Amino acid sequence: MFNFYFRTKQRVQFNKIDSTWGQEVIRFPARDMDYIGVGDIRFPPNGWIKPEHTFFWSYTYAWSIDVNRKISTSELELDLEKYFNSLNRVDVTNKNDKRIATATVSKIKRNKSVTFYEGKVHTYDRFATNKRFTLNVKIKSHFCIKTQKTVLLFTFSPKEFKHEVWKTLNEIELEKGVCKH
Repeated sequence: MFNFYFRTKQRVQFNKIDSTWGQEVIRFPARDMDYIGVGDIRFPPNGWIKPEHTFFWSYTYAWSIDVNRKISTSELELDLEKYFNSLNRVDVTNKNDKRIATATVSKIKRNKSVTFYEGKVHTYDRFATNKRFTLNVKIKSHFCIKTQKTVLLFTFSPKEFKHEVWKTLNEIELEKGVCKH
């Protein structure tokens, strides 16, 4: 278990991720998104960038953002498109660019202050294959009433949800008490 503290006093805590996982922290506003907060990306220790590896393009991303409302399905879709278009340096004004990302997200269930989503992101891999591909995504959206923040946990993989890689990804959780800070 790791705890991560940021100068913004926002905190993202992961369970089931150890020091072998790579990390990248992004401050918002970033990736063409106007949210205020932080994003914490974690990559598995092996294979993220190797097309033949089980964990190819499989990773997790948590956002702790100053949003004092529940984020809608359509907003999540737009955020995923913005994120991947920015990641791939896509000029979205060029509608003929075949790298433009599209996303579909569906709400699966709700449990107290957590809403669960699943979806797909059709995007481009500029890091390894230089080809379009589809990422499956699971999202847990925590709306924190007391702190008026939203904490999102994304898990991504091109593997279908029944694939063994999801056993690892499904175990990744934010630490309890994520809404207390």
